[in-house]
Amino acid sequence: MSGGRDGGRIDPRDLTSRGSRRDFLAGLGAVGAAGLAGCSSDAEDTSSDTATGDGTTTSQSGSTLTANISQRLGTIDPAKGTDYVQAMALVNLYDPLVFPDSEGEIQPHLASDWSVSEDGTTYTFTLRDDATFHSGNPVSAEDVKFTVERFMDLGQGYSSLLTGVLAPENITVEDERTITFELDRPYTPFLSILVLVFVVDEELVMNNLEDGDYGERGDYGQAFINDNDAGSGAYALKDFTRGTGITFSRYDDHFESFPDGAFETVDVEIITENSTVLTRMKNGTLDMTGQYQSSQTYGAIEEMDHARVEKIPTFGLLYNKINTQKPPTDDPAVREAIAWGFDYEQVVKDIRPDMQKAQGPLPPTWGAHKEDVLQPSYDPERAKRVLEDAGYTEGDITITNTFTSSYAFQERIALLFKDNMADIGIDVELNPQTWGTITELATTPEKTPHTSQVFYVPTYPSADSMFYNQFHSEAANTWMSMEHLDNEQVNSLIEEARRTPNREERVEIYGELQSVLAELYCDMHLYHTVKTIGFQNDVEGLTLRPAQGFEYTFRDLHATE
Repeated sequence: MSGGRDGGRIDPRDLTSRGSRRDFLAGLGAVGAAGLAGCSSDAEDTSSDTATGDGTTTSQSGSTLTANISQRLGTIDPAKGTDYVQAMALVNLYDPLVFPDSEGEIQPHLASDWSVSEDGTTYTFTLRDDATFHSGNPVSAEDVKFTVERFMDLGQGYSSLLTGVLAPENITVEDERTITFELDRPYTPFLSILVLVFVVDEELVMNNLEDGDYGERGDYGQAFINDNDAGSGAYALKDFTRGTGITFSRYDDHFESFPDGAFETVDVEIITENSTVLTRMKNGTLDMTGQYQSSQTYGAIEEMDHARVEKIPTFGLLYNKINTQKPPTDDPAVREAIAWGFDYEQVVKDIRPDMQKAQGPLPPTWGAHKEDVLQPSYDPERAKRVLEDAGYTEGDITITNTFTSSYAFQERIALLFKDNMADIGIDVELNPQTWGTITELATTPEKTPHTSQVFYVPTYPSADSMFYNQFHSEAANTWMSMEHLDNEQVNSLIEEARRTPNREERVEIYGELQSVLAELYCDMHLYHTVKTIGFQNDVEGLTLRPAQGFEYTFRDLHATE
């Protein structure tokens, strides 16, 4: 079967039905919001060093977009980034072979076309002939091969998504512009996952090696790429100070056209104080806010004549992830009691009134959402009975709850959780931490707290992203999988869906999977996230896509007169 704009799509019904999705966006406004998920990782955060890109044909002056994030930037290595602030950098500095649109359909990008064999195992991509890296080097099939090998050899970031699916020896460069991937088995998420494989400049990387564990490839350029730009994206790296922010310059030789009024420079600053964000929105020195400002800040912005607030339901959730391998939450009865002992309604009524109460582990924006999936409600008497039946008495159980210390609303949720749990006889020790520390705690079940507040949204435009990264045992030990779930039935259902090409059959599998996960009580599903962001009225074009950080595609943005 053929690929490209017609044959290479994912089925948009994996998100919502095609018609309803368009109506949904039209009703809310197609101009989106910024930043989908997670929080930031401090991986590879060695210092506050400043790095400057070497792009030879980037704009150095003119219109500037100023935005804020409230989290420290970690690595900008495309083989390692996993959270939304890292994705924000990568999606602008680098290009993947394919790119998601707002419908979740996979579109050509560095690849102008592709084909897929009848058995679904062989993918052949043709590269466009006008793409160049910021160094001036042309993008070739050899660069793609090198990138995928690097992605898999380093074994970090999202490399587990290709583990057991693609062997490096089965990547073949047919000619300068043609590359073939022969998979070990049919794998329906493959095209969607490729949006996360950002192509690097092999020549530039190989010219900047340090000693390392990869033979003639040394450290694979890790030290260099951690602070520098080796991409072909629409924006090049101008300045990077981890504790302060990151600045991008428009790459005018990019193969994609820019809209009228596109910004020549984008300056993303780390601003953690809501008062500072509000002041700068008032005086016009901030063009776009982050996604995690307080409700009071957004309310004040809505009152400004020169600014607005956009609110769009996303494809993700705020979870309270429950560690299934650490006593006492390794006991299903304890997890069940926790789930039924919490007042979810109060969260969306009093703490996060712009959000929507969740219904199970998959948001309703996905076409595969199961409407009648089990969703606990506030029932402290039921929670007490579950604990009594399991032999617990008041004072027997003490658990820790971790949340990101920089977010006041997460602290309020944690305080509510502590009070609710006290009512059913569970003591909660609150443990606010920086996001970098939380990601470090996630690396083993022993270090992971009993419960952890974590945002999660799809990292690639497939419902598989909501399940594999969080719940498959092979994807364990990251901030995405702080449940540390190791369940044979869950693994089997995820793998069955991955090899099932028929969309209707796949939705049935996902429905069963949602029920199994709900009955394991490995998470509390707090709310379905609504992206909220403030804009100056003269900034338009930000587009929501069902892949983490891709709404930060600055090429979409432009200033109006």
